[in-house]
Amino acid sequence: MNIDEQIEREIRCIEDLTVEIRMLARKGQLNIAKQLERDLHNSLEQLEKLHKRKELWATVADLNQRGILVQVVKKLAHQA
Repeated sequence: MNIDEQIEREIRCIEDLTVEIRMLARKGQLNIAKQLERDLHNSLEQLEKLHKRKELWATVADLNQRGILVQVVKKLAHQA
């Protein structure tokens, strides 16, 4: 599964949890809603990590496309 698919899956999970938490809160089932709130928090943290990872890979791809990474690897190889 690629990073975009992981992000999309996490977003769907967040949407589902949000709907479920609202429904439980309306029913007065606050203990279960609080448990799901923790799951929601974890999903949001995971989504943040995925977005950061995607940014990192975009930066790597950009540097590689401009040939900068190749120059760095060659320089490090000559230093070794």
